[in-house]
Amino acid sequence: MSQASNFVKKLASNDKPTRDAALESLKKFLISKSSKTFSISLLDAEKLWKGLYYSMWFCDRPKAQERLAENLGKLYSENINSNEVFLRFVEAFNLIMIKEWSSIDQWRIDKYYLLIRRVLRHNFKYLKSHQWDETLVNDWVDVMRRTILSGDAKAPVALPYHLCDIYLDELQLILFEELEEEELDKEDPGYLQKYENLMRQKIEIADGVPVLKLIGPFQILNKEAKLKPLREKCKEDILDDERLVDWAVIEDKSDSDSDEEDDGVAEKDDDDEEEEEWKGF
Repeated sequence: MSQASNFVKKLASNDKPTRDAALESLKKFLISKSSKTFSISLLDAEKLWKGLYYSMWFCDRPKAQERLAENLGKLYSENINSNEVFLRFVEAFNLIMIKEWSSIDQWRIDKYYLLIRRVLRHNFKYLKSHQWDETLVNDWVDVMRRTILSGDAKAPVALPYHLCDIYLDELQLILFEELEEEELDKEDPGYLQKYENLMRQKIEIADGVPVLKLIGPFQILNKEAKLKPLREKCKEDILDDERLVDWAVIEDKSDSDSDEEDDGVAEKDDDDEEEEEWKGF
C-alpha cells in the first residue's frame, strides 16, 4: 500500500491540524477499502499504527487524549468491515505496543493505558457486530495469544497485567450495552425480583457469546506464564471473577472443591518458591 508512508508522516506530525486531517483521511481510506477483496500487509498495518502511536504521543490534554483514544478505537468498529484487515490491524497495534512500550515515559503512560482500553472495547464491538462468528473469534484469540498475551519475554509484563485489569470490564460493557440496567435499591420490596430478572437477561445474552474462548489466553497464562505474579493475576482478575459465575459461563465452586483447588495451588507454589519473581514495574 503506497499510501502508508504518506499517512505515517502526517499522522506523526507535531502539528495537530495535520494529524487530525490525516486521521480523517485514513478513516475514509479504510472505509473505501473495506471490501472483502481488499487486503493489507502486516508491515503496512504496523506502519499505520506507528503513525497513530505518535498521534497519541503528541496529544497532550486529558479531554483531547480521551477523544483521540476513542477515535482510534473506532477505526476497528466503524471503519473496517473486512475480517482480514481487522485481524491485521489488531496484530499491528499489539506489536507496536510491544515494541514501543519501553520508550513510554511516566508522563505519557496513562494515555496509552487508555488507548489499549478503547482499542480492546472496539475490538469486542467488531466481534459482536459479526455475531461472535466462531472462526473470527478463534482468529482474534489466536492473535492475542501470539502477541500481548503470549507470555513471551519480549512482551512487557505491564501489557498482560493491564489486560487483566480491564478485560472483563470491557467485555461486560459490550455484552450488555443494549440492556437497560436501572439502579436497584435493596430496600425496594421488589428488589429480589428485579435482580433475578436482570441476571436472567444477562445469562441469556452471555449464552450466545463464546466467553470461555475469549478468556482462553488467560487460562494458558495461568498455567504457563514464567512469572508467578502474572499467573496469580490471571487467576484472580479473570478466571475467578464472580461475573463469570453470574453469567453462567462457569459453575460456582463448592467449598470442598475450593479447598481441593487451594491445596493444589499451594503445592504448585511450593514448587515455585525458588523461582525468581518479578518485583514490580
